[in-house]
Amino acid sequence: MEMNDAKLIEFTHIPPEAGVWRQVLDLGTRLRFRKGEEIMHGGERGEYLYYVHQGEARLMRTTLDGREKILMSMRSGTVTGETPFFDEVPARSSIVAGTDCVVYAFSRDCVLHEILPNYPALTLALLHSLASKVRVLCNQSVSLSLEELPPRICRFLHLRMRDDGGAPNPRVSPGLNQQELANLLGVHRVTLNKALRELEREAVLGPYSRDEVYIVDMERFHELALK
Repeated sequence: MEMNDAKLIEFTHIPPEAGVWRQVLDLGTRLRFRKGEEIMHGGERGEYLYYVHQGEARLMRTTLDGREKILMSMRSGTVTGETPFFDEVPARSSIVAGTDCVVYAFSRDCVLHEILPNYPALTLALLHSLASKVRVLCNQSVSLSLEELPPRICRFLHLRMRDDGGAPNPRVSPGLNQQELANLLGVHRVTLNKALRELEREAVLGPYSRDEVYIVDMERFHELALK
């Protein structure tokens, strides 16, 4: 992994393991969730591993004052629910459908007695997934403590650009409204709005919307994203 890639792993960059998991989909239960529905409730014991087949799932935590924080986002091809599944401690976070999605649920008995003994590549895939999530959470912690907000906004949009195909496209689809992005970045929506307006005044970005942001100055945008 190059250093620039390591800097970008902060929000949603959980590497997919689609090729490995597709070979065992017939062992799981196919489930459909509408946007906003809970896939796994906070407080549940981890009786299932979840494979996101289509759409996007989000790991969410609700604060004591009722605010929701997006910890990370998992797109198609990724697995979630590993921590409560393996440590058998009730989950403190919930898994919520970020879009309409299709998920495969694998029971504890299936994972421990069928998948892991017979598909050793999946053991490595699970370790890879957990390591990536540890890196994401560590980078988020450092970013919250040490980095200014405009570079973090650009880094998030850069990741979305890569998720949408990787080519330098001046039009990026964030997929989050301002409140959701503020929750992800761990700031108040007013603070986020000020930073977005600053990026507009500096002619780095156009107006922000959930569906599209136009990158006005691609060179400066990349400079901030990789800062």
